[in-house]
Amino acid sequence: MHQQKFLFPFLLFLLGVALLTTSPAAGATVSGRVVGSDGKGVAQAIVFVQALPPGVTPPPVSQSAIMDQVNKTFVPGLLPVVAGTEVHFPNHDQIQHHVYSFSRTKSFELPLYKGEEASPVVFDKAGVVKVGCNIHDWMSGIILVLPTPYYAVTDEGGQFTLQDLPPGAYTLACWHALSQVKVEETVQQVQADENSPEVKFTLSLATARPHPAIRGARGDR
Repeated sequence: MHQQKFLFPFLLFLLGVALLTTSPAAGATVSGRVVGSDGKGVAQAIVFVQALPPGVTPPPVSQSAIMDQVNKTFVPGLLPVVAGTEVHFPNHDQIQHHVYSFSRTKSFELPLYKGEEASPVVFDKAGVVKVGCNIHDWMSGIILVLPTPYYAVTDEGGQFTLQDLPPGAYTLACWHALSQVKVEETVQQVQADENSPEVKFTLSLATARPHPAIRGARGDR
């Protein structure tokens, strides 16, 4: 009896701890694959939610991202961000860079700088932004500005997974740097719930251009 007297309150305590530490149920998951015209998986494609169901508010996301410059290369070469994100362009080379873009989505210019922090750029409109260097014309990168924080980048087999989606009907779209299919032509309507169907996107891809060799040593202009 003496042990039972203290066992019941202890069990209640453990139950309370479990309830406090248990995370809320995760949202729905939508998975699928992006393939080319030949049926092979396409890596580095981005599948994203283009439109949210009525009443769904996206979770807060980081409003800061980085596209670095290392060995005369933008790192990462493809940077997906959510509209409203502030992107920093640090220069870890020992040479000057002059980053710019003439893209309709976002036009900007960061004049010559080295060993200092350039002013960040806010990307407030969804779309594709091609980034270059006015000194090293072979340097190129892409910032894909997305309308929602729900997106995924395909793996080497073309697989993707969108996680923690509040249940509802979503508009999905797919983008790839070499795609000859317009984003609006890839749009699919998907119901996200416990029985979410597998989604498949098929893209026609252009032939990739060979990357020019990096000229000069690291310390050269």
